[in-house]
Amino acid sequence: MKQIIKMLIELGPIIVFFYANGEYADENGAGGIIPATKIFIVAMAVSMICSKIILKKITMMLWISAGLVSVFGGLTIYFDSEIFIKIKPIILYTFFAITLLGGYAVGKPFIKNLMEAGFPPIEDIAWMKMSRNWGFYFIVCAILNEVLWRNLSNADWISAKIWIFMPMSFVFAIAQMPIVLKYQIEEEGEED
Repeated sequence: MKQIIKMLIELGPIIVFFYANGEYADENGAGGIIPATKIFIVAMAVSMICSKIILKKITMMLWISAGLVSVFGGLTIYFDSEIFIKIKPIILYTFFAITLLGGYAVGKPFIKNLMEAGFPPIEDIAWMKMSRNWGFYFIVCAILNEVLWRNLSNADWISAKIWIFMPMSFVFAIAQMPIVLKYQIEEEGEED
């Protein structure tokens, strides 16, 4: 149940952004991204408050995402230009990829700090493999976002965030489960 609440807290703002864009867009699907960005920034703040109240902490991933949404959303609003909010995911994905692959290169599975609470005890080799896999996954996401925002309308780009990136992330996370199961550390007394 805790993982579902965590997922809703993290995905809630993007769903709100998607909905707000649709509400403010004109009949051609344009013009909704600036007001939706304002609502997105507020939704991120609400998400952080909910995380602190319900989960008793704010994850590093949520801090980073909220910081980038605030900065790039603020630039989007200030300059009245949607490009800033569109490149925010690319910067976030690239940051995660560099962090995870850099950690993998030096033998430090940074992904463990982000995800350890949601997993059973597993060996460090599993964390290293997941750091590598997620690092490459985030590179793919950054490239995909770059291609999509340059070739799709605003409405379609935002829809892609919901209908491509979210399912893709879910499927990729499920695909990592064999690593978790293979390297799961049995706790004392489990074999009884």
